[in-house]
Amino acid sequence: MANQRQQKQKLLEILRLLQRETDAEHPIKCSEIIARLSQNKISAERKSVYSDLEILRQAGWDIRYRKNEGYWLNPRYSLAQLKLLSDAVSSLTMLSAVQAEQLNGALMAECPRFQQPQLTPVLPVDHTSSADILANIDQILRALRESVEIEFRYFDITVHKQKRYRRQSQTYQLFPYALIRENQRYYCVGYSFHHQGFSHYRLDKMEQIRLKKEPLARLPFDLKEYTARSFGMYASEPVNMTLRFDLSLANTVFDRFGQDILITRITDQDFDVNLTLSVAPPFLGWLFQFGRRVRILQPQSLKDQLREAAEATLSTLNDEASDS
Repeated sequence: MANQRQQKQKLLEILRLLQRETDAEHPIKCSEIIARLSQNKISAERKSVYSDLEILRQAGWDIRYRKNEGYWLNPRYSLAQLKLLSDAVSSLTMLSAVQAEQLNGALMAECPRFQQPQLTPVLPVDHTSSADILANIDQILRALRESVEIEFRYFDITVHKQKRYRRQSQTYQLFPYALIRENQRYYCVGYSFHHQGFSHYRLDKMEQIRLKKEPLARLPFDLKEYTARSFGMYASEPVNMTLRFDLSLANTVFDRFGQDILITRITDQDFDVNLTLSVAPPFLGWLFQFGRRVRILQPQSLKDQLREAAEATLSTLNDEASDS
């Protein structure tokens, strides 16, 4: 029994050694494997190591060999693939610091130790979210699988960065149709029987998600068209600007730019923010919709752009009036 237990332990140690210490540029010889096993007080002979390597191959592990150099484990993912995944995880500010670290740790386990430093994010990202975004994702995915409605509480963020629940903390009901990621945030898209239409909610602002029991039939829904209509965006050169918003727009501003924006002034009526953003038609339209509730303090070039856009719109309306 003891020999059988040691044999299983030896097999696992060889696999761990190949995972952590080898790749095509760093093969390991059989004699080195035996020496490393001996350091862990596991005895082995060449013949048993060869047998273990063959067992691992038959189990699906892609173990390669090069004559006079040794063995290595061909990874399931390339370093470039892992880098993309690691950077994507690190860029998600909706994750807490602990969640981001855990996910990146799982990715690092997929490559040898000498490659792991290359997965460290180049630019640090502040992970300030207090929402359990992973638990929310699990709940939405389960609701999608079971085709059931969910209920949840939904909150906004005030100018003082405090939660304020909508509907006096009453719950929302939604029949999920999709879980999508847009602009570094995840959204649940679904049908609201209360509003008789489709809408979307940010997962990091949803709390206490509960699933109902009765499965429902789905209505026809074009997710691609809905996403294009609801999340379309452009890009241009960044501009440093200072904007003054009415206090009623605090949650709208945080939704668009995040809670880490620089607020330079707060009064009972309004607040000033300093931003560096790409100025494009969608952004100008976003500003224009708030009318007197937003003012551009600087730069003058941004004021001119908004004025020109407004004049162009008025000109178009005047042209249509004259044509009629």
